[in-house]
Formats: sequence, C-alpha cells, structure tokens
Amino acid sequence: MTRCLAALNPPRRARAVAAALLLGLVAPAHGSAGEQLSAAASQAAADTLAMLTGDDADLRRVALDRIRHGLRGEHFTAAVADMLPRLADPEQRAVLLALADRGDRAAVAAATAVAAPSTNDGVRAAAVAVVGRLGAADDVGTLVTSLAADGATRDAARRGLVEIAGPGVAAAIRSAAATAPAAVRPAVIDALAERRDWQAVPLLVEAAVAPESGVREAAMRALAVFGGAAEIPTMVASLLKAAGDERVAAERALVTVCTTGREAGAATDGFVAAYAAADAATRRTILPVLARVGGPKVMAIVDAMLADPATRSQGLDALSKWPDATVKDRLLALLGDTSDPKEKELVLGTLIRIAPLPDNKLNDGQKLELLQKTMGLCQRTEDKARVLERANAIRTIETFRFVTAYLDDPALAEPACRSVVELAHHQKLRDAHKQEFLAALDKVLGLTKNDELRERATRYKAGQTWDRKKKG
Repeated sequence: MTRCLAALNPPRRARAVAAALLLGLVAPAHGSAGEQLSAAASQAAADTLAMLTGDDADLRRVALDRIRHGLRGEHFTAAVADMLPRLADPEQRAVLLALADRGDRAAVAAATAVAAPSTNDGVRAAAVAVVGRLGAADDVGTLVTSLAADGATRDAARRGLVEIAGPGVAAAIRSAAATAPAAVRPAVIDALAERRDWQAVPLLVEAAVAPESGVREAAMRALAVFGGAAEIPTMVASLLKAAGDERVAAERALVTVCTTGREAGAATDGFVAAYAAADAATRRTILPVLARVGGPKVMAIVDAMLADPATRSQGLDALSKWPDATVKDRLLALLGDTSDPKEKELVLGTLIRIAPLPDNKLNDGQKLELLQKTMGLCQRTEDKARVLERANAIRTIETFRFVTAYLDDPALAEPACRSVVELAHHQKLRDAHKQEFLAALDKVLGLTKNDELRERATRYKAGQTWDRKKKG
C-alpha cells in the first residue's frame, strides 16, 4: 500500500491517503457488534467501489490495493462481493482478480454466481480463477463445468483444477475424471497428472481403453507419468486401439515408461512378454514401438528375425527405429553384407540417424568418427547431404572442420553452409575459434542463396545472437 501511494503525485497522494485512512477505520482489531461491523464494512465497500469506478486512475489503484491487502475480514469481502453484479465488465474482472489475491474463501460463492450469467470471457475467467485459488471440494464441479467454455475461461479452469486444494479436493477431481462428459474428461485427467495424484492410477487404467480416443490419449499421457510394469498390458491394449496422433502419443507413453519410468526394467520385461504372447498381426503392430525401447531382450527378438528370410525385413525395420548407437556394429556389418539396394538405403539411413544421437552411448569423438565412416559409405549425394546436416548435432571444433571441407564441393555446399551456420550459433564454440569461424562464415555468405542463413551468418560474424523462429 505504501509503495502504491508513494508512486502518486502530491495532490493525488493526498486524496488517496484521505481515502485510505477513511477505509482503514473498518474491521477493528477487536470486534464490535456484528451488525455494526457489517454496516461499516458495507460502507467501506461502497466507498472503495466508488473509487474503483471513478475517473481517477490512481484512486482505482488504491481501491484495488485495499481489496487485496488493506481491509481485513469476511464482512468486507462479502460486502465487496455483493456489489459485483452492479459493476461493468472491466471493473468486475479487476475486483475478482483482487479478491483472488485477497485469499478469502468468502469470495467463492459470489465468483461462482458471477461466472454463470456473464457473457464476457475475461470476467468468467477471473471468476473461475477465484474458484480455483480459493475454492474447496464442493467447487470442483464449477471448474469442471467451466472446461467446456472457450478461451481464457477454459484456461483458467484448467489452472484451477491444478491449484485448488483442501480436504476432499483430490477425491472430487478423481471422481470427475471418471464421470465428466467425454469432451472435458481429457482436461481433468491432465490435471490429475500435473497434480501428481498417484491414487488416480486405477481410473487412468480404465480410461486408457475408453471408447473415446481423446480420453484414451489423455490417460496414456498421464500413465507416462505414473505407469509401471503393472500398467503395461493396458497401455499395449490402448496402443492397439490408437491411430494417427493418438497412436503417436501412445507410442511415446510406452517408450517413456519403459526407458525413464520408475520401473523401467520391469516395464520393458512386461512389454516383451506382451509381444511374446501376441498373435502375428499384433506383433507387427507392437514391434516398432518395442524397438524404440531397445535393450538386450529386444535385440534378441530382432536378431532372430534378421536370421529368418521370412522376417528379415521386419527385423531391419525394427533396427531402423533403435533409440541409440549400440546397434552401430550390426548396421555396419549388414551394410557390408547386403546387396539389396533397399536394404542398403535403410541401413545407411539408420546409421546417419543414430551417429550423433545425444544418448551418451558414444562420446563426441566417437560420434564424429562414426559419422565420418558413414560418409565414406555414402554414394548418393542426398545421403552425403544428410550426413552433413546431422553433423551439427555434434558441437565440436572437429565437427566444424569436417563440414567446412565440403563448402568447396558444389553439390554439397548448401548443406555444409547450413551446418556451419548452425555450429556458429553456439557462441562459446564460435568465440573459442573466432578466426576459423569468421573465415567460414565469409564463405557461407559468398555461397548460399538462403536469406535466413545469410542473416544468421552476418549476425554471428558481428558477435550478435539470433532468435530461432518458433515452429507453427
């Protein structure tokens, strides 16, 4: 409050101080009769809201500050809340947000009453924010209902389901996650995951195989957080129901549980067991996901497939999904043994992909060595270009020198330019080898026709930064 008043010019400060002193008479330290206190609170609320709706912006700031922090007691909260319906939309929203900051649960009922009839998204969102920050278990239903709204109101309801606290709240949200309309259930399930509510796991297992794809997808996202070995059979069942974006999300959830989850090893064993128990058609669906998990037990499955001409193509496809460079020696051996052009293309593409992966299986020097060896095996210009573009994931001066050598090759100059510029993006690397980078960036500016690369090269030469454009 003092900071707020100090910011005003002297005449306005005088008026604000007078108003603040008047309002400060309310809510005495030791209570008077309830009726007298209620009347005083009502008068203080009326004076505060008069300041809020007046023309003086400084006094409006003072009024909001008094609502947030200055005047204590539920009587004042109730008096301000009672006057909410009389205010225009901007003032309603401002007062609701101030009441949310005030932290008095007495404001929840009024906020709920305002939210329902209002047609203004900002007002509804502010009212829902009050419910989310100050509400109790009985108010969860208001937040769930508000998820069906658009824009800011929906966003406020989502935040509210994560923030709301108190006895019975978690149980109420779990109940809503099981019974709410399908259109809003995914958002409720997402809130359970963000709240880290481990007691929600049984209902997530049910939701993972629900008839609605949106519910299944949300449940799989949550199981990526909570899931362990016991949930793998249901997660596989959900995967088999999925298609399109839902399929991508289901695959990601299974891989997460089996690689970084709390029971990663046991979960992988469960996934392998599910594969072993499945029929041939189901195995074909499961195998690409299992390959992204990797590990010795999955490799044993893939090796057996590679040894059988009838399943060799499936085994090669699985290898192409492998998550790390542990398969590099197998890939190099396969590349030397096969004469099939399609197999060569698949294996070579996999080598190019895995060489610079940030998986800690290889150090930077080993990654570059593998990429250079792969370059030596490439015959097509497009494969060599892919090697150069993948190289910039290995952020070393040796990588920079490897790619700059191709600036003099007309067929590969453009991908080399892209990698030089991408490596120059990393200031510590660039500054440590300033003269080499300046010379290479000069070459880039003389070669590339790409406007963005030219802009970046120019900025890096000048020691400036460049902000990546966000996708979408």
